[in-house]
Amino acid sequence: MKRVLLPVVQPPILGYQFFAFPLSIVLAHDKSLPWFYSNFIQICYDRRPDPPVPFTFYIHDHTLNPWLHVERLQRGTMGIIKRNIVDFIRDCLDDGLYCNLNVDEYFIPEREVYRKSHLSHDVLIHGYDVQEQTFQLTGFTDKHTFASTSVRFTDFEQAYHNIDVIDHQAVCDRIFLYKWNEAGQYDFDLTLVQETLEDYLLSRNTSNRFRMVASPWDHCDYGMKTYDALLEYFGQLLNGQAAFDIRHIHSVWEHKRLMSARISYMKEHSEQLIFSDDELASSMELERLALNARNLMLKYYLHSNPESVTRIMRYLEEIAAKEKLFIKKLLDQLSHSKIFSF
Repeated sequence: MKRVLLPVVQPPILGYQFFAFPLSIVLAHDKSLPWFYSNFIQICYDRRPDPPVPFTFYIHDHTLNPWLHVERLQRGTMGIIKRNIVDFIRDCLDDGLYCNLNVDEYFIPEREVYRKSHLSHDVLIHGYDVQEQTFQLTGFTDKHTFASTSVRFTDFEQAYHNIDVIDHQAVCDRIFLYKWNEAGQYDFDLTLVQETLEDYLLSRNTSNRFRMVASPWDHCDYGMKTYDALLEYFGQLLNGQAAFDIRHIHSVWEHKRLMSARISYMKEHSEQLIFSDDELASSMELERLALNARNLMLKYYLHSNPESVTRIMRYLEEIAAKEKLFIKKLLDQLSHSKIFSF
């Protein structure tokens, strides 16, 4: 009996699955690392009321990278071609295509809302088993881990079609098909790293760089300025004016952790660029502070102690002050590098 299982790895960015899913595919291949470490430097905070994604990494298009072939469909297109969704996805997987789409997780085992309440959420399907009559998919489980789980074909079909009868249909109508592009090419881009770090330090609107294809995101704060927005959010949380959202501080931690990994990567792969131990130590200190703040947010979730939020705000102020000095020093170090080959 036929079984297909396309490779995925645990990605270093998990705060939002629309980043995690493409990264879980491309980072299964080390040749994608130069692209990865050249990007995911800038962050942005959406100032609009109740935005779907308040705070995360800024990147122009989360699906766009040299290592992915991407096809975009609308759910309505499936009605036009009149294909059974299970058969369609199995055919895609046979051709090496991963499928990223929204389903009603009421029908998906090992999800927090399974058989409890209806929730539209995105999943990445990366395999199937004909004998077991199951799909293999990745996403956040009821144990709050990002993992691969299975769902029976019949339950998946219900989960897919039930999107039509639950709320917020407007944001659930896209289907992404991803395929690893073996012919992709990308060299580590030191100039891009320097420019984006400058954008981050000076809180410049990085979306202006893509104004030929999309209007700039003028509704966002960028880089260092996001600390003001984060402090405002936690002040509102402390006063009962905002809802609990772990994603804010989790994204701060992921950003600092990725910067440490980026510096280690550059140290390992360049003989010309010499970092002192101070740069890596400084980045790891920022990562440690951010992790402490994230752990306090989890503590607040369990015990609702206002002191946890107050301490998070103090951590954010300390991180902002130290990071400003760190980025300035890092940019100075990079500006003295004349040769950088990967």
